[in-house]
Amino acid sequence: MAKDGLLPAVERLSKNASGINNLKVEVQSFGLDQRLENALEIAIFRIIQELVTNIIKHAKATHAIVHLTNHDNKLNIMIEDNGVGFDPKQLPKTTKGMGLMSIDRRVEHWEGNLTIESELGNGTTIIIDIPV
Repeated sequence: MAKDGLLPAVERLSKNASGINNLKVEVQSFGLDQRLENALEIAIFRIIQELVTNIIKHAKATHAIVHLTNHDNKLNIMIEDNGVGFDPKQLPKTTKGMGLMSIDRRVEHWEGNLTIESELGNGTTIIIDIPV
């Protein structure tokens, strides 16, 4: 990733994840013409990697979209899937989904916000906003 940057790394991740459990992962981007700080690119890649892994492991989705938008000094990451969904309020308090806890910590470290929108039977949308 250090050589190519965030977007090519996410596109490779998407390509590699597509086909696992009949999943197709798309990447849509806007405003990522310039590289971000290397440490931030790595953190964002790890967040996206964890979310795609969660989709593969838990969502039973056939389609997912990773949206990356860099606009007005804010990076917006939105990952949507058409999987089984879940009730975010029902995550065990002790584990809160270990992957989601890790993501939440990374987002907080970069002074960002994490929103989880999900409902049983209707897929999941994760929205992350990070100042850049």
